[in-house]
Amino acid sequence: MRVTVEGEYTLLTEGPCEVEVLEGEFEVFGFTAGPGFKATIDLFKAAPFYAIEKGQLALRGGKVSCVEGRSIPPSWDEAVSEIAEGARKVMVLGGVDVGKSGFVTYAINRLLASGRKVAVIDADTGQSDIGPPTTIGLGIAEKPVVMLSEVPLYDAVFIGLTSPSGLLHRSVAAVSYLADLALTKLGVDVVLVDTTGWVTDPEGRDLKLAKALALQPDLIVAIQVSGELEHLTKFLSRLYRVRAVDAALALRPRTREERRAIRASLYARYFEGASDKVVDPRALGIAYSFLWTGSPLPSEELERLGSLVGVPVLYAELCYDCVVAVTESPPPPGVADRLKEVYGVRNARVYDAGSLAHVLVSFGNREKMFMGLGIIRHYDPSRGALIVYTNVDVDKAEFIQLGYIRVNPESFEEEGWLEIWGI
Repeated sequence: MRVTVEGEYTLLTEGPCEVEVLEGEFEVFGFTAGPGFKATIDLFKAAPFYAIEKGQLALRGGKVSCVEGRSIPPSWDEAVSEIAEGARKVMVLGGVDVGKSGFVTYAINRLLASGRKVAVIDADTGQSDIGPPTTIGLGIAEKPVVMLSEVPLYDAVFIGLTSPSGLLHRSVAAVSYLADLALTKLGVDVVLVDTTGWVTDPEGRDLKLAKALALQPDLIVAIQVSGELEHLTKFLSRLYRVRAVDAALALRPRTREERRAIRASLYARYFEGASDKVVDPRALGIAYSFLWTGSPLPSEELERLGSLVGVPVLYAELCYDCVVAVTESPPPPGVADRLKEVYGVRNARVYDAGSLAHVLVSFGNREKMFMGLGIIRHYDPSRGALIVYTNVDVDKAEFIQLGYIRVNPESFEEEGWLEIWGI
């Protein structure tokens, strides 16, 4: 459809949709778009097209609404001006659906226009724009963008879940590692860190405070609606510069179902061109799993284990602090405690080979911490082989990291979480 927008009005577009400027000039997240400009708005994401003068847009799909004036709050301009004065590390705080990603997008475009080289760390593992879900991604902005997903991914750190809960240390380490990479190796002028909307509860508070202490930001931009960040800024303002800004106008909160749909679409995007590949995990470095980190037990020991466990054992290994047994069928409850006593270790893991089906994994090497994701199709303990659905060149991978979430390789719907370090 064609939509005429009067001067000094904003047309808010919600994806998935395609937008083309037919007439006039529009400001979109801080840059000017004229006739012929086209943009794709991601699923359940929004972009404001502010008519500098009367203009016309062509839209395909999505939803639209119109508000008078500019939807970008004036306080955003003030915050970006402060960043441009010399802040190198900027942390953006805010609750859910207050416009954090919109502010970061706006800041990118304004800073690029002033000649800055800009990096973005997307630290929201559940609603990631730069990098797939379960990761914290680093992107280098090369041109003005309407969606953060347009910023090319340079590298990422695999967290293993769509929530940082229980894994706060990984999120903090990831932000610190990627910021250092951007500033030292890539020589950027500004690193913008877009954080999660989890700002309450003990873990949420801990996460934000720990990230700030690790990052040591030159400026913290706090986007809030009704004082929900006061418990954080009251402390952080004693250590760092904190600028409070207004939330974006006319935002619609996304439902849990919409967030799941967004993640499914992101998984689908990142698995384009994937196929089943054979991987020998014992030839790679392993992280976030007890399995494949010890020494395989001989066949006669597997028979003894089978009698202890109560079902045939296909593969087992022993390391300093754990014994792992992979069985032919689901083991009876309580056998892990029995194996801890027999082998004198603190940890034991016993599960059938089918338990690894659809577990999300990540590949990497010395050059790239994150080469891409994979989904385990099948584990054959007799061959020591994993069948993994991935678009990664696995021959170049040096390590594999196991996640704690299952993703269907056909529909890309999430199928549930695993116990942390349960494998």
